[in-house]
Amino acid sequence: MRHRVAVIGAGLGGIGVGIGLRQAGITDFVILERADDIGGTWRDNTYPGIAVDVPAQAYQFSFELNPDWSRAFAPGNEVKAYIDHCADKYGIREHIRLGCDVTERRWDEEAQCWRLRVGGEEVTATYVVSAIGAFVDPKPVDIPGVPDFTGEILRSSRWDHGVDLAGKRVAVIGTGASAVQIVPELARQVSQLHVYQRTPIWVGPKMDPPTPRWLRRLYSRHPAIQDRVRRVATRGIELVLIDVVVNHSRVPFIAKGMAALARHVWYRSQVRDPVTRRKLTPDYGVGCKRPSVSNDYLSTFNRLNVELVTDTIDHITAAGIRTVDGVERPVDAIVLATGFRLASDPECYRRRPVRGRDGFDLADQYTEHRLASYESVTMPGLPNHFMIFGPYGWTGGTWHQLVESATAHIVRVIAEAERRGATSVEVTPEATEEWTEHMRGRMTKSLFRTNGCETAHSYYFDHHGDTPYLRPTSAAQAFRAARTFPLEHYRFQVPAGATTVAVTATARSTA
Repeated sequence: MRHRVAVIGAGLGGIGVGIGLRQAGITDFVILERADDIGGTWRDNTYPGIAVDVPAQAYQFSFELNPDWSRAFAPGNEVKAYIDHCADKYGIREHIRLGCDVTERRWDEEAQCWRLRVGGEEVTATYVVSAIGAFVDPKPVDIPGVPDFTGEILRSSRWDHGVDLAGKRVAVIGTGASAVQIVPELARQVSQLHVYQRTPIWVGPKMDPPTPRWLRRLYSRHPAIQDRVRRVATRGIELVLIDVVVNHSRVPFIAKGMAALARHVWYRSQVRDPVTRRKLTPDYGVGCKRPSVSNDYLSTFNRLNVELVTDTIDHITAAGIRTVDGVERPVDAIVLATGFRLASDPECYRRRPVRGRDGFDLADQYTEHRLASYESVTMPGLPNHFMIFGPYGWTGGTWHQLVESATAHIVRVIAEAERRGATSVEVTPEATEEWTEHMRGRMTKSLFRTNGCETAHSYYFDHHGDTPYLRPTSAAQAFRAARTFPLEHYRFQVPAGATTVAVTATARSTA
């Protein structure tokens, strides 16, 4: 069966695109989800302590406010419930096919459509939207000996709640955003916790009070008030990204002041032992690596049953973990919090190829060339193909703003293609190069280039040495561009004799 649009992924991105398509009057679409439930990150990550690391009031669609967030930083189960609510309210579930892993995307020039390999069958679509998210798959663990370990191995992204860790000896490998939430929870229940750190992370205080009932009622009765709070929260996050990160060279004292305050006040107040405190304190600037917030991560290392290990792991044995200094620490369970492959990692497309026009291969493109896109939504060589979160994609304060602006762009292109009677539409190389160079130019004086990021081991830097994760503009500018970019930046392939038709398509957002 041929669909007008196929969306890959039923996380926040896929659900948001589905809502945008329906609001634009496009109902012939399918959302293909490889798992057995929707929710993406918030379906997969259910580890102890899971919660958003930005204020919940910012972490929602502009058109669907939730007055019932229980805390300033919502727990993961509430975010998953919000996604389910959006899918139900906007009629998206009827478009979703679960257990459908798209293992190949191939453009058929003759038929002017995409052929998707889904299990043992083929799904065809005129347009494809990739909503696979920023973090696609857990990184393979490259530590020798993992298969030899006889205890339990848990992953942050696939937590096994059937494993009881109470009273056990446990090791956590990794100290990123997930580990910051996991470590304090485990420390309270295990007999011994070893935390293996390669690179320390900046951790700030977390202002996380419960949301009073009276305030929830106020939001429910007066959504305009909550929307104002949402705008202020998202703008606050965005100011940090734009002013502290992108404009760092103009105001370097902001990031340097934040680092000094953290180092001399917050870390000193949280960690008693000066040696441990020194090991936990990054030697790179604030913002080089994704920072986190927690009121108990740093202080957890004051506990007698918690050890911070900074010696490099040599290998994993049957009974524990041995470091390069020859010390082996026996453990009953190992928690792997070692990160993910990003959507721009070429390996994602070796395993699930994306092949476009004239021999274009996305894995080869990402391997051999610096990452480029047009408005982070599309690129040459992939006609009728769009991305939620392409190169230079992270827009504004939260993922929801990114999804809304990208959806507006996608809807506008599809509507114009159908108005012209085009069978395919593809962005021009010239427009892509111009836009990407503008983004790269804005990043040359960013914090990533001028704040000592060499030792951060940050996923913000790709294998070409670029920093294509963040879009160095405001959310307002991104959404304005989505509504006003020149349509001549696309080539519309119109068959001879095709008749132009009137097509009405709108994308709503108040972001």
